[in-house]
Amino acid sequence: MNPELETKLRALVAHLLEENQKFNLTGIKDPDDAWTKHVLDSLEGLGSELFDGNQTVVDVGTGAGFPGLVLALARPQLRVAFLEATRKKCAFIEATLEKFSIKGARIINERAEDAGQNDRFRAAFDVATARAVGSFAEVAELCLPLVRVGGSVVLWRGENAEIEAQNAEEALDDLGGFLRDVRPYELPSLPTRYHLITIEKVGDTPRFYPRRSGIPKQKPLA
Repeated sequence: MNPELETKLRALVAHLLEENQKFNLTGIKDPDDAWTKHVLDSLEGLGSELFDGNQTVVDVGTGAGFPGLVLALARPQLRVAFLEATRKKCAFIEATLEKFSIKGARIINERAEDAGQNDRFRAAFDVATARAVGSFAEVAELCLPLVRVGGSVVLWRGENAEIEAQNAEEALDDLGGFLRDVRPYELPSLPTRYHLITIEKVGDTPRFYPRRSGIPKQKPLA
């Protein structure tokens, strides 16, 4: 990581924790934990060439803006859309985009189920990302409708990612997805083995998906 980027990302963590005292954006309150669990974790996505160009990226269920804010700072050419249903988190991201002069980004204040059925956003992105959002099958159902055929979904998952992916192969097929890669990684001082999963969009997602709000969580496809 170059010094200029590290300075920006350290400032991002400080900004997040300062605003967190007012708005309860994240349960992580220690700066070192926030650096590892938000920034270093998000940066793992850059191990994929999918973020090396000027792609359109939608960060699904972005919360306080991770991994989207980190990706946008590390790869300024990306055009990142932050998809988040909670208004206060959208307000934080909006202020952060202005504070760090992040260009080409936008905020979508909607539920992912609704955005996936909205013609403005359906099949509109090159890449969808999701970190710490729901079960594997649930997040696949929320992400794949937003990605164009030939695009990809990148998921940050935990220890059981390989089993989750195997159990969801039929669901991925129904959604037009194909499991392309499962890459394990570790974070400093943490015992958990994490995984970065890449799903390729190989066919159109049937218009039935995503199902209406709450159903992907209550009745996951796998």
